[in-house]
Amino acid sequence: MKGKLNEGHGAEQTSSYYQQEYYNYENPYKKKGVSNKIDRFVQRFPVLGRFYKQPPSVFDSSEPGQQFNYDEMFNSIVSNSITNELTADDLTLNERYSDKRRIQYIKLQAKDQTQPVDISIHHQTNKIYLCDVGRSLVEIFDINGTREHVISGTVMSKFQPTAIVVASDRRLIVASYFNHCLHMYYPNDTSNQVNCYSYKQFKLGTKGNQIHQFYNPAGIAVDNSDGYLYVCDRGNYRVQVITPDGICERIIELFIHNKKNYPLDPVQLAFQPKFGRLVCIIGGTAICFIPKYTNGPVYVNPLYITDTNGLGLDNASGLAIDTHDRIFISDTDHHRIVICTPDGYFITSFGMEGCGLGQLKRPCGLDITNDGTVVVTDSGNKRIQLFGLIRERTPVTNNPRRESSNVNSGLFLIEEHDLAATM
Repeated sequence: MKGKLNEGHGAEQTSSYYQQEYYNYENPYKKKGVSNKIDRFVQRFPVLGRFYKQPPSVFDSSEPGQQFNYDEMFNSIVSNSITNELTADDLTLNERYSDKRRIQYIKLQAKDQTQPVDISIHHQTNKIYLCDVGRSLVEIFDINGTREHVISGTVMSKFQPTAIVVASDRRLIVASYFNHCLHMYYPNDTSNQVNCYSYKQFKLGTKGNQIHQFYNPAGIAVDNSDGYLYVCDRGNYRVQVITPDGICERIIELFIHNKKNYPLDPVQLAFQPKFGRLVCIIGGTAICFIPKYTNGPVYVNPLYITDTNGLGLDNASGLAIDTHDRIFISDTDHHRIVICTPDGYFITSFGMEGCGLGQLKRPCGLDITNDGTVVVTDSGNKRIQLFGLIRERTPVTNNPRRESSNVNSGLFLIEEHDLAATM
């Protein structure tokens, strides 16, 4: 089956099929103090939040009887409390991304299980890499909506992918929130354009709190300047920095400024090259800035982004940076995309709850092309939406290529050789 790029109004959508209907429920551990408060914030993917489990004990995060609330952090900053001068280009963003003539969507397979949760763009080719946790697969589309390749089969179905990123060298990494590990796909021949989806597959990490171990890994990102992989090891309240060879070189532990006993859980991150820093969603309600080469504990001031009506973020799960270092956030429970200045001050937002063109239902992952097109996983509507298009689209072809991927031995061998596309 091929995804198709659609445009127009009144597209019929099937009802969203939430994860609790097909994942076995696991009762969470009993929590106290800060853990109890933090767990009230839904996890990386809001519809998956109820399955979050208490991580292995790493921090003594609260004293007996002490209560913690993100909203009461004395070092936190509300973004609209500081006047920030907007550029002429900033002021045109709402018009661009709300213009329905510049919005299109890629309709995904009409199955109850369909649940797109993350997305990544290969910026050299504008290929769209989609991660679907419900169908347990990865789909690759061209920018016009033609589905070119699928990674599925026994390995992927057991893996349950929840986050995805593709590097400039076409190295593909997917993370599993449920299985506490990552899979890394290395292209066999990066110069081969005929069969460009042939990979060597490796497994990285196991469940735990030591180096090279993860607990509920959430967002992942690759720094294309050096190929390093950054993993939001959410359950362990840290970011692991991994070399292209799969070696953990640094661990960034997040704490509230001057509050060593209060760790923060990273949800998603992205890079601001001009500033040499990371932008990170924490707890689903705030962001923070981290110097890129941090090693060890780092103490941050959470920044709460609110619009002109005082509405903040709720279960924010997706993050991307455009070529001007502006910050785009999937405000999942408010069914919108929020745009901020490079320093995190609110500019505008677009989208509202619904199933029509330009409307969203629980948007999760997002990414931005070099020309500023915002590509969003519209999870509740089982589709991908593209906002702010500037280039003309060519017709979708009816005969996408059938490709096969080979799995060879790796550092952590995955035995099954079943990455063939299933069109």
